[in-house]
Amino acid sequence: MRIRMTMVLTLAVLALVVVAAQTDVTGRWEMTINTDQGALPGTLTLQQDGEALSGSLISDQGTLEFDGGMVSENKIEWVVEVDAGGQFIEIAMNGVVDGDMISGTMDFGGYGGGDWTAKRVQ
Repeated sequence: MRIRMTMVLTLAVLALVVVAAQTDVTGRWEMTINTDQGALPGTLTLQQDGEALSGSLISDQGTLEFDGGMVSENKIEWVVEVDAGGQFIEIAMNGVVDGDMISGTMDFGGYGGGDWTAKRVQ
């Protein structure tokens, strides 16, 4: 009985550590996207609900909204769909969170890619 209780308490503590280790990315971030065509500044707004991630990216090119993203420990990922003259391209975004900074990469659906950084401003 004592061994069972110890095991249950150990599992409960481990579960709390995993939940506590979850990164919270909710907020507004100043973002810079770097591609072969140059740097593009923007504002990234993220909403997190557990591991679910949604948000928007506002730049001179317009606003892209997304949902269905994921947060896992300090890693984030999401996909946005862009209308490129009637052809829709999925852009896969991946990042690693380090405190109030995120650095990541993106793939333009096989049409190139780049990297990006973001700093939390709120």
